[in-house]
Amino acid sequence: MNKSQARKILGLDGSENQREVKKKYRKLMHDHHPDSSGSSDSEIAAKINTAYELIMKSFDGGAALASSKSRKPKKKNWNAKENKNAYCVRPIFHEVEDFDGNSIGTIEIARGKYVWTKDEEFSLFLKSLYETSKELLENARPTLFFQVPDVIKQKYLADLTYLLTGQFIDSTLTLKELGVLDIDAYKISAMVELGADASVPKVGTTLYPAGISNHRLYLRNKVSEIVGYLSFKDDRLYYVIIPLLEQKRAQVKMVVADKTLKSRTRKRYVDLDLWIRLIDAETSAVESTNLKIDELLKKYGKEGF
Repeated sequence: MNKSQARKILGLDGSENQREVKKKYRKLMHDHHPDSSGSSDSEIAAKINTAYELIMKSFDGGAALASSKSRKPKKKNWNAKENKNAYCVRPIFHEVEDFDGNSIGTIEIARGKYVWTKDEEFSLFLKSLYETSKELLENARPTLFFQVPDVIKQKYLADLTYLLTGQFIDSTLTLKELGVLDIDAYKISAMVELGADASVPKVGTTLYPAGISNHRLYLRNKVSEIVGYLSFKDDRLYYVIIPLLEQKRAQVKMVVADKTLKSRTRKRYVDLDLWIRLIDAETSAVESTNLKIDELLKKYGKEGF
């Protein structure tokens, strides 16, 4: 059977995407499956299955989708620019589904110093960096050494993943996508998570950076009282804005936009309008981050000695 015959069996014209092919396949199997139609002849169902597998193999990762097995397709170049100065390469993951559209895992389809784009699921992007961080930590410590306690290892993993994230996100492109350019700054919807004893600031109140600790930007009012720390509705912004501020590559202005309290798991939030302006940094952010990664890995290699 060739692709032309397969498309004819499935009733396709060749313009359909994977989900449309899958939808057509399910309908045909429902109509012609022996268990559904009462027919004892399974020849039609077999042809439909063969045609479906052939068509799905023409899509990226289709062999795995068609067989419901997480076999790795041949790796290829990913359609994204690369940060040639990044510390290391990272994998690009693709989610695999079975015939019913259920996730059955992820496969690696490419590897390189690729910058994140919206074509890559952000959760899989973070998974990519987490797996890369684990690999770097394993290589930094000979297997003959005693095992580092999990609670300590997790702290190193979190810090390393955070540092790598900054190398694979293009701040300008991401801000263009998630923010609105307002003259010479990007306007973004943000939140402040209020401290336990902090009073609710009035609408229109300007808040100021009070310092960064553990990758959190704490905010104060004009009389230097700590109000809480900066938070975002879109997790992607956390990995863009906080690194920019840590690297002194941006200036921000924050104004309380809504006094209405919002709560999640007993935490209180107030909406902010945030403007962020990018500025030139004296030190290369990539070089600085690479040095921090080197230092972190050396420290991990000596942990416990």
